[in-house]
Amino acid sequence: MKIRSVFGPSFLTGTVHLLDTLITKISQKALRKLQVFASSLTSPSDKTIQRYALYRTPEVKEYLVLFLVLLYMTIFTIEKLYKAYNQCLKNKKNTVNALKFEMKREKNIFSLLSELQSREYKISRHICFVVTEPSPREIFAGDFRDRVVHHLLCNEIQNFFEQDFIESSYANRKGKGTHKAVKKLKFYLVRGGINRQKLYFLKMDIKGFFRNVDKNILWGIVENKIIESNRDENWKNEVLWLTYKIIYHDPTSNYIFKGKIETKSLIKKEKSLLFGDKNKGLPLGNLTSQFLANVYLNEMDYFIKENLGFDKYIRYVDDFIIFDEDKERLEKVVDEVDHFLEENLKLSLCKDKTMLKSIEKGIDFLGYFVKPTHTLVRRKVVKRLKDKLYKRRGVEDGLFKVSDIPMIQSYIGHFGHANSFNLKRKLLED
Repeated sequence: MKIRSVFGPSFLTGTVHLLDTLITKISQKALRKLQVFASSLTSPSDKTIQRYALYRTPEVKEYLVLFLVLLYMTIFTIEKLYKAYNQCLKNKKNTVNALKFEMKREKNIFSLLSELQSREYKISRHICFVVTEPSPREIFAGDFRDRVVHHLLCNEIQNFFEQDFIESSYANRKGKGTHKAVKKLKFYLVRGGINRQKLYFLKMDIKGFFRNVDKNILWGIVENKIIESNRDENWKNEVLWLTYKIIYHDPTSNYIFKGKIETKSLIKKEKSLLFGDKNKGLPLGNLTSQFLANVYLNEMDYFIKENLGFDKYIRYVDDFIIFDEDKERLEKVVDEVDHFLEENLKLSLCKDKTMLKSIEKGIDFLGYFVKPTHTLVRRKVVKRLKDKLYKRRGVEDGLFKVSDIPMIQSYIGHFGHANSFNLKRKLLED
């Protein structure tokens, strides 16, 4: 019985040869071990296959068990790639690149799988553009097929690093996010200091973070973590090969610029990937960059929590806040954190944005102004919404377009996490 007759004509096309080779070489003793391994799997998708592996004919069982083992030996399988494709499609369904990929979906997926398995995969051309809100940022967005690969890699290695991430890191993580970070901030402010002592906060920001990530340091952190894992050697080699390729790829070597050319001048040279050291910088706009940013700054998280001993701490990407009852202690921390960043991560603090105040003064954080008694929406956020509403409102009938609804709902959702009853009422009246 060939594998195609078990799974269908197209399923597992990229791994048929490897499975057929394994089935002819595996011993009965090894097969029993593999069956025990299959029985130990607990995720819903694995359980579905497990039921077939335990109760169908012995020959089918052997193939299914081998298939399960193969999933844990390699990251380049059709199942994993198709899962990554669907994840990518959720957010990019109506983009031009996504539609082009979708037109020849099966061919493109299997072609991409073949390139990854043979290690002939090459990163495609990036699209560069500048976003102006809330502040000018240079974006290098990967092609749709590359985004699929980004999801594939993150699906494989995210859990390894998640186990090491501290609870106080809130950016780009499942079950976290901006609103959870603000909620934690409110908790610290309401609770105050120990024994009702006055509580102070130290807010800091890293200067040009994404532009200044050192690729060699980042690669060393990732490489050590993967090598120390107890996964199969083949799996490790594939993960390391793909991670290295993504980290060290220079998006400026092959890109097209979209948008108004004059917006380029809004980006300072020290914040642009187009200038400076090519061995530094992660492109804003890629899933892997967001994930790797947490990996990189996890070193700083542990320094602040473990070495310096601060329990009250919140970080969202490169913005972070430390709380303590001792104002003088917080004053000393600035130089200690800056020294650690320079020595270990080749980064530096943006001293102009460093702020040390009492919590009663309120904290400007993630689009909110938070005080112990209440939370307000930042004025800049409200102004941006008003500008968009006045700009997008139809000239003839004074109505908004259907395409504007998601944007408006997003702002309303943001307002919902603040004391904003009067604000929403005023906006409706206007």
